[in-house]
Amino acid sequence: MKHKILILLAAGLVSTATLTASAAFADNKNDQSEIQLFLKAPHDMAAAVKAAEASSGGKAVGAEFSEKDGAGLWEVEMVNGTKRSEVKIDASTGAVVKTKDKGDIADKDHPVTLDMLGAPLTDLVTKAETEGAGKVMSIDFEHEDGEPVGLAVEIVKANGVIQDFILNPADGKLTPATGQSDEGQDEEDGDSGEGNG
Repeated sequence: MKHKILILLAAGLVSTATLTASAAFADNKNDQSEIQLFLKAPHDMAAAVKAAEASSGGKAVGAEFSEKDGAGLWEVEMVNGTKRSEVKIDASTGAVVKTKDKGDIADKDHPVTLDMLGAPLTDLVTKAETEGAGKVMSIDFEHEDGEPVGLAVEIVKANGVIQDFILNPADGKLTPATGQSDEGQDEEDGDSGEGNG
């Protein structure tokens, strides 16, 4: 009887390990397909930011690339006075897909203002791409212990490898990201949303 239990237990462990490995492989495959879509997108982050600013009348304070139903999409976080919004841009056509009101800046636990950036987002993206020798896939203000520490930047190299950096907006210095931050805070703020990944 003990022998049968051990065999069943071993079979269960092998099945669990196989499922875990399959899930990890599927996630990696999805990540790679998103990265390849990003690298081939005709409209880069700078173009998406310009389109979002032109359509909303606000200024961009963050942006990220995502994949939805096999298509590339830019999600650009905007500030217009005290109001926040998100403008979604089709990465293939450069057209505005959707604009969503995100409420007042004061309603967010970790608000990002234009003063915090110190320069237009497109200028900061250019600095990050020059320093990081790749293309920016996402850029957003990072907080640690509730305090702003700089812009979290994901840079994709030509070979598809992603590197995470912190960009100091004051001097344009790019340093490799280390440690934990308040990255999950947006989900707690109610800003998780469609397409965050």
